[in-house]
Amino acid sequence: GTGAAAAPATPVSAPGPLDRHAVALQLGNGFRTALDRLAVLDQPRDGASDLGQDLPRGLLRDVACTARAPALRCRVRWETLRGAAKTTRYAVRVLPGGCFAAAATPRLEPHYDPTIATYSEHPLNAITSVRKGC
Repeated sequence: GTGAAAAPATPVSAPGPLDRHAVALQLGNGFRTALDRLAVLDQPRDGASDLGQDLPRGLLRDVACTARAPALRCRVRWETLRGAAKTTRYAVRVLPGGCFAAAATPRLEPHYDPTIATYSEHPLNAITSVRKGC
């Protein structure tokens, strides 16, 4: 070497608290993931064996969040596969480390799952952070 001292490594801090815009962005990402799960539930029973295929799914239109005590409230507008406009509202709890958990208000009805031939929790009822570390 040249004899120069190496600079000390700068520690990486945990992400800061989420603001309403960051929550809206992350909620949109989580909602798209939930739309993928909904697409799996909506395929015909005989197609359920090939879960690795691309499936048609709904379309996220927009997400808007507002701060209302005691929680953050978000509205997600989206379209079903058949083009029907839908709105789902969420109560959002921001968690330490820049993560969140969102619950649909009101809760969505259970959804029929052909892979188990019965009803299960609607995939859009609970949305959580999809980023690494959450």
